[in-house]
Amino acid sequence: TPLYGLYLAIIKKNIVRIKASLESFAHTIKSNSLENSEDLERLPELQPVFEEIRNHLESLYQLNIELESSNDKLLTIMEGIGDGFFALDKEWCFTYVNKEMKKYLGYDREDLIERNIWDVYRLLADSATRVNLKRALDENISMHWEEYISQESKYFQYHAYPFKQGLTVFVRNITELKQRDIEMQRLERLNLIGQMAAGISHEVRNPLSTVRGFLQLLESQSDSELKTEYMDLMITEIDRANEILTDFLSVAKVSADCVKEENINNIINRLYPMLQADANSSGKELLLELNDIPSIDLNESEIKQLILNLVRNALEETAAKGKVYIKTYQVQEGVVLAIQDHGKGIPQSVQDTLGTPFVTTKENGTGLGLAISLGIVRRHQARLEFLTGGEGTTFFITFPLNNYSNNEYEQI
Repeated sequence: TPLYGLYLAIIKKNIVRIKASLESFAHTIKSNSLENSEDLERLPELQPVFEEIRNHLESLYQLNIELESSNDKLLTIMEGIGDGFFALDKEWCFTYVNKEMKKYLGYDREDLIERNIWDVYRLLADSATRVNLKRALDENISMHWEEYISQESKYFQYHAYPFKQGLTVFVRNITELKQRDIEMQRLERLNLIGQMAAGISHEVRNPLSTVRGFLQLLESQSDSELKTEYMDLMITEIDRANEILTDFLSVAKVSADCVKEENINNIINRLYPMLQADANSSGKELLLELNDIPSIDLNESEIKQLILNLVRNALEETAAKGKVYIKTYQVQEGVVLAIQDHGKGIPQSVQDTLGTPFVTTKENGTGLGLAISLGIVRRHQARLEFLTGGEGTTFFITFPLNNYSNNEYEQI
């Protein structure tokens, strides 16, 4: 009927208007134009919905501001800590790297994001760190460990924490801490040896002297060549025991005595005939390269012992017909005495314990020679360093021009 058709037309018109208003309302919300009220005038029924959406969006906006502020604070903390820090996704790709970790890796952060850690940090690809990181991610557990990177001669401490998207890892360079621990252990041993030396020197030397005196008396009265030979051997062993006691006392000394201004070149020249004789007897060559250097405060007796110890060690390490060099020169930090051999180098396994009393690679050594040398170096406020490899080892002793210790450099 005509009336029915009219109703349908009115209904259709209203539906089209409502649809247009709803589409406009949806566009208003999407465009965040919440101040537009034209749609609400046409459809006042949407007012409660509009208000609810406005409140919700304002809450989200405020939460977003707070989240950004919190994120900025977190990033500031991560960038400010002294440890390296990075985050990985489950595909082992970097999602975040702080500036300290960037120093460890040697890359800009922009070059690291989304790159695979095993492609970037190849030194760890076959290390215990890879095993521990994989375990932390696979088993969803925290892991803590230390590792020595031999290619860099550094110790690192790692803390890995899994989260839903991957792993966060803290890395700390503990090389200096390890070196201090090694030094403290060495000092503790020296302290113990000092206490032993003080007691042993008094308690043992007296009976040894008595025994030696009676052996000499019996030797003079002996009527047998064999007995005399045995007594000579016993006296020699007693003298060796006394030498070891003297070495104990030398290691335990704290400060240098009888110090006066002296030129190391003069001390070397006075020792050279004796050292040259040692070199000739072992079929090796001893060469001097002495440059002009200033005189400094030295204990001549101790410096002689230092040179004798290092040169004789160098001669022992050098093969027949090889050369050993004694060099002196001046650098900004002071006067350098260098002893260079042409041996096989110092094994990596003993480099960290070099100079520790009773630690030696020699079959019949006591391990006190280098310990005594280190004691002399310290008493002169100098530093001892070495370079070693397959073609030999060079020890460098740097004496300060004035009597002060320079903590910027590490001693072995």
